[in-house]
Amino acid sequence: MGRWDVFNRDNGRDTAAGLPREHRREESCAASVSVGRGPTESTSAESPERADRTQQRSPAQASERRSQHCDRARTYSLRGSEIATMTDLGRFRTLDFRDLARFVYGGNETRLKHDLEGLRIQGLIEEKTFFRAHKTPRRLLTLTEQGHRMIRKIIGSSPQKMYYGFVKPKEFDHDADLYNVYQKASEEIRERGGKPTRVRLDFELKELINRAKQTAGRLPEDERQRFLSAVANEHGLSIDGTTIHLPDVQIEYESRDGSIERQNLELLSRNYREQGIRGKAAAGFKLYARSGDTNRVRRALHDTGMVQEVLSV
Repeated sequence: MGRWDVFNRDNGRDTAAGLPREHRREESCAASVSVGRGPTESTSAESPERADRTQQRSPAQASERRSQHCDRARTYSLRGSEIATMTDLGRFRTLDFRDLARFVYGGNETRLKHDLEGLRIQGLIEEKTFFRAHKTPRRLLTLTEQGHRMIRKIIGSSPQKMYYGFVKPKEFDHDADLYNVYQKASEEIRERGGKPTRVRLDFELKELINRAKQTAGRLPEDERQRFLSAVANEHGLSIDGTTIHLPDVQIEYESRDGSIERQNLELLSRNYREQGIRGKAAAGFKLYARSGDTNRVRRALHDTGMVQEVLSV
C-alpha cells in the first residue's frame, strides 16, 4: 500500500493529485455506501441538492478535487486539506480549532470550518468545547474511531502512531498546547535543513518503556541496568540509574546529512515543582513554557539560559 507523507507541509494545500494513485479510488468500493457532504449517506452525486451545495462553494473550494477512500463497505470523499487535518488530529489526539487554522490552513478559518463540516457529516471527527476558569473556552477536536481507522488506512505502512477520542479532561489544555510546541521545534529543524519524519507522544513512549521494564525485571540485577541503558539509547532518551526520563513529545527527524536524530520536548506548567523543572532540564529536554510561567521556570533554573524558547498561549 502506498504511503501518505504525514510530514509534508504542502499536503494541506495539495489536492487528490498529490495522493498515492491507489488512494484516489479503490475499485472494491464500487458497490459501497457513499458518505459525502449531503444530509444523508444515500444522497446521489447527481441530486439537485448536491449540485446546489457545489455551486455555493467558493471558487477555491470548488476547484479542489476530492478522492474516494473505502473502509468497511463505505466510501468517504476527502480533500487533501481534510486528510492533512485528520493526520494532525491523529498524531496529537487533541487539537485546538485556532491552531489547526493557523498551521494547516494559513489562518483561513472559513476554509477550516467548511472542511470540519464535511468530516463531521462523514463521522470522522468529533468536537468538544472545553471551559476554563477565567479563560476563554477552547474549541477542541479529535478523531472518532471511524476517523482513526480511515487515516491509518490512508497513511499505509507509516510507523507513525495515531490516536483518537478525548481522554483525561484535566490535561486537555496541556495536551492541546503540545501542537504549538511541536510546530516551533519542527520549524527550527527545517531551518537547519532537517525533515521531521515521526512524532512520538508520551503515551507511546510510556508504553514502550513499561514493556522494557517488564523485561528488565526478569533479568539478573547486574544485567538490568545495561539493558535499560541500551533501550534508552536506542530511543534517544536519557536514563538516571534505572529511571528513563520521558518527554511530552519526541520529534524524530532526518538531518541535513541524512542521519536520523531525535529531539525531546517538554512543556512546563505551573504545576511543576522546581525539582521537577531542573530534572527535565538535566535530562536534556528542550524546554517550553507559557508566558505566565516563564519567570518561575527561569528562577528554578537559576537563569542559566536552559530555557531556549517560550511558548505563548
